[in-house]
Amino acid sequence: MTPLPTPADQLQALRATVGVAEPPRGFVLVEGVDAEKFLQNLLSQELRGMTVGESRQALFLTAKARVIADPRVTLLDEGRYLLDLDPVGVDALVGGLTRYRLGAKVVIDATADWSLVSLIGPEAESISTDGVRIVGLLGDLPRVDVLVPVDQREAIVAAAVAAGATPVEPAAIEALRIETGAVRLGHDVDERWMPAEVDLVETTVSFEKGCFIGQEPVTRLHRRGHANRGPRRLALDAIVEPGTTLELDGKDVGVVTSVATTPWLVEPRAIGIVRVDVPADAALVAGTATATTLG
Repeated sequence: MTPLPTPADQLQALRATVGVAEPPRGFVLVEGVDAEKFLQNLLSQELRGMTVGESRQALFLTAKARVIADPRVTLLDEGRYLLDLDPVGVDALVGGLTRYRLGAKVVIDATADWSLVSLIGPEAESISTDGVRIVGLLGDLPRVDVLVPVDQREAIVAAAVAAGATPVEPAAIEALRIETGAVRLGHDVDERWMPAEVDLVETTVSFEKGCFIGQEPVTRLHRRGHANRGPRRLALDAIVEPGTTLELDGKDVGVVTSVATTPWLVEPRAIGIVRVDVPADAALVAGTATATTLG
């Protein structure tokens, strides 16, 4: 096996050219004649009118609009949807969907038949691949996620490397995620928060569709104008653990939810869920460290 580049070279490839990685991902297949109606009634996103190969980001919420899972929904074929998400959310998503199945003609299964290959960097879209391509961003960097059957994964990665992509570890992508402030299920996103408190409403919620689980609290907060807290990028002067309380003038104003440090970043960076009235560049107490808000 060819050794991976150093952490510094991996990050340089992601920032300047293109890196390819296989980030951990879980998959749930929902299929059947009632699949569209079933998911439309439960998830926060408008799913009607999708074309084959199209993907839309959604949320599965509690009745009180706390985030259980944030599946990306891809229409593979008529009546056949692939939901991909962080592996930590798969069991809760399958269990929750199954509880609401009742008489719907759908089959809901966690599946190991699919894999995700990610291309990230300024040249990401120039790398041609087979599979379902989902174009997006990681911070300001172009990102192309490719959904492929698991038996094609190695060939897709090898072809991307042959086309000029640098192989990188999922940990490199995780460091960039934290540095750019992109929230992640199981870290910054969980049942402590409503979608607006983790900055997910714009990309995951349709206010034009019919009812979905948790719709009333989500809509009520949206009409109010803003949440009282949200994700903030933090610069740390020492490493702290996720879960560390953030204080300003002796008052609890938030919590650290993700941390990235060496060998990926020279200066530790973090994401915290912080009160919106905390000013930019505020120096917060985080245990024995100082966490400075970045914008």
